[in-house]
Amino acid sequence: MLHIGNYLGAVRQFLEFQKKYDCFYFVADLHGLTTVQDKKKMQRNVENLVLNYLALGIDPEKSTFYRQSDLPEHTELQSILNNVTPLGLIKRCHAYKDKLQKGESEESINMGLFCYPILMAADILLYKPDLVPVGKDQKQHVEIARDIAQRFNSTFGKVFKLPKAYIPEEVAVIVGTDGKRKMSKSLGNYISIFGSEKDIKEQVMGCFTDPKRIHGDEPGTVAGNPVFLYHQLLNDNKEEVKDLQERYKKGKVGDVEVKEKLFAALMRKFGPARERYEELKKSPEKVREILRKGAEKVRKVGRKMMEEVRETVGLRNKYSPKN
Repeated sequence: MLHIGNYLGAVRQFLEFQKKYDCFYFVADLHGLTTVQDKKKMQRNVENLVLNYLALGIDPEKSTFYRQSDLPEHTELQSILNNVTPLGLIKRCHAYKDKLQKGESEESINMGLFCYPILMAADILLYKPDLVPVGKDQKQHVEIARDIAQRFNSTFGKVFKLPKAYIPEEVAVIVGTDGKRKMSKSLGNYISIFGSEKDIKEQVMGCFTDPKRIHGDEPGTVAGNPVFLYHQLLNDNKEEVKDLQERYKKGKVGDVEVKEKLFAALMRKFGPARERYEELKKSPEKVREILRKGAEKVRKVGRKMMEEVRETVGLRNKYSPKN
């Protein structure tokens, strides 16, 4: 289930891009297998993400929306890119290095996680994109995709475009409710979008604020305060935000009121999406048809690209079937 950090760091940009660009958005279910090896959990995760994206506004009439596993071209291209990707490049990747730094042995790290950046490169390069909207933590993977594309192009001939990462600075990293680390479900420092109102209110009320402020009538610090950061980014009532900031600095409003107004702002902001989520959840046939059409549309692009790749590397010859 997506949280407000996912929305600010990615989804909000997706919604803006689809207004003026030809966009391809997908649920990366194959990547999920690197850490989720439980059938029911995997099914639930993918179903939730599909509903989350559609409910938040990914429009299948404006964007191409599909599941990664519905396009075998992703894994075929990964297999080809494996052969131009240096082992040392992958060993420098965050996902692999983080596991080792946390004390895990090489024997416990599966090849899916190790080769994650190559599959991500295939995900990107298959569609010759200009921009890849990602969070700051994924910037390295876009750079790796560029490196792999350059190696392929110099080895076989120019096929791939070198895409650029798009990372809005103001939301490059969204701090979690603990006020210290990046917002993450695994760290438990997040605010949900589609959870129950009770759970969301508990997450909001548990937000870190100003540790030096003991009483509500003491002046407080707004800068670096996660509650005010979320207000600034998600509360559409800018007059209310300004009023809360001014009163907080003067010690004329308590943390409880500031948090309660944040909770109310989130309910206003995501209320329509929460309603759409429930509607879509009751209409599996409608969702299935959206994904079918998305896969059909993107398959034409992926197949055309793979024909070019096969031709370039020599996998197509006079005995290959005619298209």
